[in-house]
Amino acid sequence: MNSKLSTLAFLRQQLDGSLPADATTEMRYSTAISKLLEFRITGGDVGYAQVELDADAAIHGNPQGTVHGGMLCELADAAIGTAHSTAIAEGETFASIDLRSASSGPCGDPC
Repeated sequence: MNSKLSTLAFLRQQLDGSLPADATTEMRYSTAISKLLEFRITGGDVGYAQVELDADAAIHGNPQGTVHGGMLCELADAAIGTAHSTAIAEGETFASIDLRSASSGPCGDPC
């Protein structure tokens, strides 16, 4: 029997390891982009999400050997989108329409 859960219930069960194998939600988790870029959701609540990445210069690096700024934007967008998905009604949708990033130097240690 397929269990259709709210996005929040799905994420909570995914995080605590109790998600049934046949569970579904209206949203798609894990997302295609999270699989491609190898980041993961590590925390969530209503209107809140935490994402993590084990940075790898071969996947996420720029020519200087630091994490590419676009990767940092994607992590922010993923956290914002995931947080938003926990607070909307079934059938509602959303999209990022303006995401900006500015930096003056590397973020953290080199990859």
